[in-house]
Amino acid sequence: MDLFIINRYTGANEETDVLDQETLHLKRLKQKIEERKKKHILNKKIPDTITLKEQDVSVKSESTEIISSHNEKDDLETINENKETLTTHVPSKISKTDKHKNEFQVLGNTDFEKKAKIERVLPFWLSHAYSVSKDLQSLTCSIETQKWLDSTLKTTLMKEGLKHLFPVQEQVIPFIINEHKLPEPFRPHDICVSAPTGSGKTLSFVLPIIQVLMNPLGHHIRALIVLPVQELAAQVAKVFKKYCTNTGLRVALLSGSTPLHKEQQQIMRYTETLGWISETDIIVCTAGRLVEHLQNTEGFSLKHLKFLVIDEADRIMDNVQNDWLYHMDKHIKIESDISNKIPHLNWNNITSPKSSIHKLLFSATLSPDPELLEQWGLYQPKLFSSAPINDFTDENTIKKYTTPDELEEQYIICTAEEKPLILYHFLSNQKWDKTLCFTNSSQSAHRLAVLLDIWGKGNLKVAELSAALDRTHREQVLKKFKQSEIDVIISTDALARGIDIPDCNYVISYDPPRNIKTYVHRIGRTGRAGRKGNACTILLHNQLHMFKEILQSGGKTEIPKLEVNKEILNQLFEGYENAIQDTKNTINNEISTKVKKSIELKRAAKTKSRKRKHNDSKMTNA
Repeated sequence: MDLFIINRYTGANEETDVLDQETLHLKRLKQKIEERKKKHILNKKIPDTITLKEQDVSVKSESTEIISSHNEKDDLETINENKETLTTHVPSKISKTDKHKNEFQVLGNTDFEKKAKIERVLPFWLSHAYSVSKDLQSLTCSIETQKWLDSTLKTTLMKEGLKHLFPVQEQVIPFIINEHKLPEPFRPHDICVSAPTGSGKTLSFVLPIIQVLMNPLGHHIRALIVLPVQELAAQVAKVFKKYCTNTGLRVALLSGSTPLHKEQQQIMRYTETLGWISETDIIVCTAGRLVEHLQNTEGFSLKHLKFLVIDEADRIMDNVQNDWLYHMDKHIKIESDISNKIPHLNWNNITSPKSSIHKLLFSATLSPDPELLEQWGLYQPKLFSSAPINDFTDENTIKKYTTPDELEEQYIICTAEEKPLILYHFLSNQKWDKTLCFTNSSQSAHRLAVLLDIWGKGNLKVAELSAALDRTHREQVLKKFKQSEIDVIISTDALARGIDIPDCNYVISYDPPRNIKTYVHRIGRTGRAGRKGNACTILLHNQLHMFKEILQSGGKTEIPKLEVNKEILNQLFEGYENAIQDTKNTINNEISTKVKKSIELKRAAKTKSRKRKHNDSKMTNA
């Protein structure tokens, strides 16, 4: 309290007394400061812990200990400065509940270090895959000399003109067959196969499934093959039916191409003695149609299922139609619970337990990502891959896709006005036949098909293929293309997945692909089964960087650039101007006719509804 006495105002006439009192008080303060400095501050070290005391008096006492000055002004300034510094470090209030002393460690560091990047470590089965060769020219596995292949299948293969198995077939087929030769308690290893397009993946699961299921013990649904689109399902079902001849196995196609009630009659039949029985052994279906049969077909049972094949597995992963995997697992679980509701302890149940489902995944762009593959619930899986995979990998190197060695890839850069000229130059001047041209929308495919048809004046046989056309029309187009009645097909990416088109020589990407998977499947329509193929991508100047990034994301190196003389393009410009004007008129006429038809249909529907109301009113009056 001596500090406050110094500045007390006592009156105007007592200035001399005030000065004397101030000097006395300052002397006292200096003495106290010197004494406390010697005892506490000079020999005191900074502790590792800070102790909070209950009383605020210690704060005041410590504030006086730090004062050290020689004159009046300096003393007052140092006292105020030390008060401010102490109040920043010591809390003004302490909670009443903390009556005991609180001690805590001073933690933290102002230096922030950058976190080290963690490399992803793949599971053992992904990092140690069975290597599959891409060489389809030097085939060494003769069909006749393979003892593990059934004689019935050998004769069918020889009739089809096949003498050797491809590398993926040579490794995958005997592996699946040997897995099912083990005794019943041993469960077969699930497999994932990633091989280039046209390398024979379809026969890799068709032949072993037929050989394992060949027996004369009635019909049950024992193999289920799920595919993303109807065309691919029809193609795989055709292959199954071809190789099931003389085996006693029956194949059914469930893809939505036929009405649901007809498919139900095809796969199930009701008997008075046994109830519902199956009429088929192998079902090839689309994912959405499978869910419809699981929910609506009476007697549809998968309790005898031994094989589940997912072809084009990466696409089904991305687009899970109607959540088919959940519905199928739920259906199998309910049936197993019903069958095992009252278990009997006998020799039959002990020696022959329920067999597990063998899952087989196939795709040309199957990503070895453990998070994506986890949803399939694979049992001790094995990977067969043609792309090298390391133990340590990141997001850039995990997606490595391979293409056939017989496929030649190129790209060309041009302006937007030169794109149709370059395409016509390839088709007309360079005589590119059996060509698939891909666009990114059905509207652009239709416009381009009309333009080439008018421009070619009958010399080019052009057809379009997109989701806007019905399935029967698309099948007719593919049939004519195989028979060389059509030279060019302008298509969307609906045809880019898995469809086998024999003798397709060229693939042109009129619009650049959106990602690496689309690119791999587009160019995979040519260069199949060891035949040579050519693929060309037409790019604008601002699309080149994106296209190179797409190639790098798939682990592909740069592809060669193609050049076209601009004088040739200038010669085609006059014919292009005339053709584009006729194309606009044709498309406008098509739009007007569609509008007229829609108006007529609406008017007809309104007149029908009015007649019904008039007839109903007459009936009520009568």
